[in-house]
Amino acid sequence: MARKIFLVFSFWVLNLISLSVFAQQAADAYRVEATVSNQSEAERVAAAQATLGNVIARVLGDTAALQHPLVQQAIKDAPNYLAKFSYSAETTIVLNYSPKAIQTLLQQAQLIANTATTAQSVTLTVVDVKDFAAFKQVQAYLKTVGVIRNLTLVSVDKDVLQFNLLLDGDELLLKTSLGASNKLQMVAGDAQSPLSFRWQN
Repeated sequence: MARKIFLVFSFWVLNLISLSVFAQQAADAYRVEATVSNQSEAERVAAAQATLGNVIARVLGDTAALQHPLVQQAIKDAPNYLAKFSYSAETTIVLNYSPKAIQTLLQQAQLIANTATTAQSVTLTVVDVKDFAAFKQVQAYLKTVGVIRNLTLVSVDKDVLQFNLLLDGDELLLKTSLGASNKLQMVAGDAQSPLSFRWQN
């Protein structure tokens, strides 16, 4: 009896360890290190553009997907797909890509099956949009952000734009994605517009 309990316990522990290792491997698929000359934003952007393709190929197990137009565009906009980044040394950057944002990209490119996920709707306010050219730039930029499935312009009031966004993810992922770029800077919102950003261009 004691031997049977020991065997069941051992099997349970081995399963737990296997699941833990699998989870770590899955997370590592979206993590990459790169060498940079310094810790400037330009170097971070270049490192992201140089490594996103490797991450996508690793996730899919195939490099052919890198020829897809949506994937090529995503590589140009690679910082938008970062969940976070840090430096492990003066000239080594650690890039952690957002699994959700990359999965959404691959679904949009029809490289993986589109899973039935519930999209979240949020309102985004963008201030300091000085002219029509800036408005077009804001709109074009938001369309490149992986977590945004769809966007609709709700209102324009002088230099303030309000969008309704349909997200493949949550507000935190949206804030992280927008914060990874230098295009938008978060500002204090109010009860009506908690998601408020200032256009930097």
